[in-house]
Amino acid sequence: MHPKLQVAAFVAILPFLALVVGQTTAADYAPIMPLASRSLLLDISAAGDRAVIAGERGHILYSDDAGNSWQQARVPTTQMLTGIHFVDRQRGWAVGHDGIIVVSDDGGENWGIQHDGLAAQQQTNLELREQTHQQIKMLERAMASAAEIDLSDLELQLEDAVMDLEDAEMTMEEEVFTSPLMDVWFQDSQRGWAVGAFGSLLATTDGGRHWSSQAPLLENPDEFHLNTITGDGKGRVFIAGEGGIMYRSLDSGQNWEALDPFYEGSWFGTVYSAPHDALLVFGMRGNLYRSVDFGSTWELVPWANSVTLAGGSVAADGAIVLVGGVGTVLRSQDGGLSFQGSTEPDRLSLSSAMKSDRTIILVGQGGVKTREESDDG
Repeated sequence: MHPKLQVAAFVAILPFLALVVGQTTAADYAPIMPLASRSLLLDISAAGDRAVIAGERGHILYSDDAGNSWQQARVPTTQMLTGIHFVDRQRGWAVGHDGIIVVSDDGGENWGIQHDGLAAQQQTNLELREQTHQQIKMLERAMASAAEIDLSDLELQLEDAVMDLEDAEMTMEEEVFTSPLMDVWFQDSQRGWAVGAFGSLLATTDGGRHWSSQAPLLENPDEFHLNTITGDGKGRVFIAGEGGIMYRSLDSGQNWEALDPFYEGSWFGTVYSAPHDALLVFGMRGNLYRSVDFGSTWELVPWANSVTLAGGSVAADGAIVLVGGVGTVLRSQDGGLSFQGSTEPDRLSLSSAMKSDRTIILVGQGGVKTREESDDG
């Protein structure tokens, strides 16, 4: 196991998430299992009235009855899926380990691979090796025609290029590695982003037919993990991650600005409530903050605990549900100004949740479970 992967976002906050580092092929499909709804599940999204969840072994399940029953989707990967997002009742994406991105256009029943992170990294490695080959040839030609006084500088450049080629050759001999993706969010059916470990930020403007790295646009020299992303669907996008880092774009990802950090711990989740124009970010030790100017200023949201918060969502009516360690569930009906808390009896850690009608659907360790929403929130 790569040592830095041990601190990837969900692994850091939920000890039960073991990092899966197996390579898969296009022919490998998530196993159809009768008890898949009890497996480790990490994220949930609404696809219209349908709930869709994703988790270990490439499992994706969907429910049309507020979580009372679940059907397993056909998914062409066995990689752990860590994030899922539907932009409407038909079109959705899920991301996970080995940089995998899968897409569905039928409400989550069937999925196809849209981005294979391992294949993309292998191609990048090949291109870097070829570029180094070409640089060496260019320097050799330059040396053959250079005056004696210019040779020393060219010789130094050639030595560096030869060392680069040796590194590239060694990389080609090693097992391909690429960063896991942790979350995905789409502004509309065409424009979306996926974030992940070591500062990974992929973007698409054509519904995912092409993905490109936007990581160089972020001020992230230490390559802190990017754990979570959301937006308002009108051009404002927000990213948060390890070490308290936060970024926002006000122009649909064309430009990004780093927001001044006020907390050195990691953020693991963020949600945006359109009815209240409220952005929330949360993470380690129960830190929970709210902004009504999309990240320019923040206010602490007090609640009576310090349990790490991992994920959540906002319902169409603005109701917010957040979850975290030891079965913690927080509910808000006022746009995140205040929360009512409860703890699941089994105290198993939760990774995400959503409200469907009067039902709260919870996912995490032990799979998926439902709770009826009380009249007072």
